[in-house]
Amino acid sequence: MNVELNLSLWPRQMQAFLSKATEILFGGASEGGKSHFVRVLLIVLCLAIKGLQCVLIRKKADDIIKNHVNGRTGFKSLLAPLIKNGAVKVTEDGVNFVCNGSIIAFQHCQDERQFDSAQGVEKHVLVIDEATQISEWLIKVFRAWVRMPLEMAETLPPEYRGKLPLIIYTANPVGKSVGFFRRAFVKARPPFSIEEVNGFLRQYIPSRAEDNLSVDLKAHKGRLAELNDKALAEALDTGDWDSPIGDFFRQYDDDKHTLPDFIPPSHWFKYRTFDWGSSEPFCVHWWCVSDGEPFFAERLKEGELVRERLWVPVGALICYREWYGCDEEHPEKGIEMSNERIAQGIKDRTTEVTSGITLSDSLPFQERGNSRDGNKYKMCDTFKENGVPLIQANTGRVFGCAEVKARLEGKDGFPLLYFCISCRYVREYLPAVERDPIEVNAYTPDGEATHSSDSCRYACATRPIVKRLDKTLRKPGSERIITPATILTKLNSKRSNYGQR
Repeated sequence: MNVELNLSLWPRQMQAFLSKATEILFGGASEGGKSHFVRVLLIVLCLAIKGLQCVLIRKKADDIIKNHVNGRTGFKSLLAPLIKNGAVKVTEDGVNFVCNGSIIAFQHCQDERQFDSAQGVEKHVLVIDEATQISEWLIKVFRAWVRMPLEMAETLPPEYRGKLPLIIYTANPVGKSVGFFRRAFVKARPPFSIEEVNGFLRQYIPSRAEDNLSVDLKAHKGRLAELNDKALAEALDTGDWDSPIGDFFRQYDDDKHTLPDFIPPSHWFKYRTFDWGSSEPFCVHWWCVSDGEPFFAERLKEGELVRERLWVPVGALICYREWYGCDEEHPEKGIEMSNERIAQGIKDRTTEVTSGITLSDSLPFQERGNSRDGNKYKMCDTFKENGVPLIQANTGRVFGCAEVKARLEGKDGFPLLYFCISCRYVREYLPAVERDPIEVNAYTPDGEATHSSDSCRYACATRPIVKRLDKTLRKPGSERIITPATILTKLNSKRSNYGQR
């Protein structure tokens, strides 16, 4: 039975629909017609191609229902004739095209550490809506699942051959992965131009409210004018990816600043940083300082363990281990672990010889009404008694942020700050922190992304000690290792100057 569907598009939406690119960033500004475009695209593809497997991903599950299922141009409205005759079913889990076996699955990633939503059967079409709200590393996980068997690609209708598999991102220049999309799409080539990148034809198609002829522009301007943050309003209105909002550490590049997991050479100087938390997460990082000599790391590559020769500049900091104390299902919440247990956990996870230095924020050193035997008792005393003496780091926000930026930028084309792959939280949160609207030279001091970023800031706000291997000592285990007692004695004697340049 033939039915008529109203799947009209405006010129800019049609330009994206007809594009020959297979990985498209569409949008930029608010109300640019992004959501309607992806719904029409998915419907047309699913009706035209039997057995097509599509997935529509958004940060929160409720947003999929509110923005894509219900409403005047939601899936239920656009597909109403087919729903009525039983050819299509729309549920909270997705759109099932009973007529030909095609599917649009709805998935969310509110908890980005649960990979269930990124795994399963192959996906022929991937749409990530409001993609800048999702971390760069998870976007790459989703991207890796987009593929189509050659035998299916060869049987596609002629007008769709070469256009699938397909990835569509819709986004505004606000959120944790703004830097990734700015680098990979917006700045990498002129708008509308197409370039092959890692197996896909990549393209950025900007869209503003003026391109969506369904928008009341006067009302659009009025809504944005109500925002307290003028920079945010400007970014949402113009789609300016260089707006001062969004990512604070724009120098961060996950590909450039990430290393395989490895155990540092025994003679390298190593220390820890710690950002305390209870109801909010705590964070511990283990750092080493490169001596500028090549070293080796073992990692899995295509199922086999390979030994890789690596090099980073002398004095570069590497975060090689991370412990993030959060509720795994709700990572913005802490686990309220006792200080004794945190100290023990730090010792248990320190499997190599280190300097014994643990730089901390100021909170463990504050007098908070605790007393023992009539004496003031601080949290730092508990850590010291349990084998993890703390040293207060240089916690100056502006200075620390400047040091992180300088290390991310590096020297002579090489960064001076790196993170191992397993240090997932700092890799996700560091590029996600936003500019403080009051102190523009620092990131906002509150929020989920700040705990691991603060720990990284403490590490960069200190002068690293480059420990070189004595060339006369080549026997295994004969390296000269600086002892914790020696370091602590020197640091305590110069405590007032510690971390200052």
